[in-house]
Amino acid sequence: MISIDFINETDLKVKEWEDLAKQIINSVFKYLNLKNKINLSITFLDSEPAQKINQEYRNHSYIPDVTSFPIEMSPQEIKALGYQEIGDIFICIEEAERKSIKYQHSLKEEMGFLFTHGFLHLMGYDHETNEKDEEEMFFIQDEILKINKINYTIKFTEEDYKEIEEKDE
Repeated sequence: MISIDFINETDLKVKEWEDLAKQIINSVFKYLNLKNKINLSITFLDSEPAQKINQEYRNHSYIPDVTSFPIEMSPQEIKALGYQEIGDIFICIEEAERKSIKYQHSLKEEMGFLFTHGFLHLMGYDHETNEKDEEEMFFIQDEILKINKINYTIKFTEEDYKEIEEKDE
């Protein structure tokens, strides 16, 4: 069983994205054959707060499309609570829109990718540690997207992750 707390800190309607997130996360849950009841939160943010979180917690100044903060729990904690709290995903829809236009994806494809990518990070997958881990994460990511009939090819330029220099006022 999966419990997702959605928080919308934008002026946008996000019901469509909540439904897509549930669909994606349910398919990852089944694909990974997870057994514990899990709880997570997904927060939709505008660019400025997304960038602030990235600066404060990751020491990067660019506006992220997705940021994940996993929570590790011991088996004893999971047993005591009756579920596993896995963490928080922050999605910047404005940045997702920008990248969907830049890389010619639909916004649904971009959001599907972000939910998959963010959830896999919460489950401990990491593409930044080494090539083997990257291959494993991206293989699972591709499989989940295929299961959900989302045609997505990762595209990015270094410019997407270029640090924004602070300007003296």
